[in-house]
Amino acid sequence: MGGGAVPKLPDWRIYTVGEHTPELLKVQKMLGSMGLKDPWLRNEVWRYDPNTRGSGGNLNQRKLKTIGFRGMKIGFALAVLTAGLKRYVDSQSHGHH
Repeated sequence: MGGGAVPKLPDWRIYTVGEHTPELLKVQKMLGSMGLKDPWLRNEVWRYDPNTRGSGGNLNQRKLKTIGFRGMKIGFALAVLTAGLKRYVDSQSHGHH
């Protein structure tokens, strides 16, 4: 079931928190100032690294894409449908209340 080859997983050592991930670097410094350390923080690098493929990349661009355009096609289609229905109903009534 499913079929196809198993996708090649990248080596975990390529994901490091550094200058290329300023959001995670800030979290790491904040935790360090409280004497804490998150050993799993590197698992989030793919989300914030602009050099990674897939759903990674610039955080602000991803926010705009997910928040700004989520449901845009359906919303536009519903707006057109609603305007068309209103125009049709208004054309059927002959000025009576």
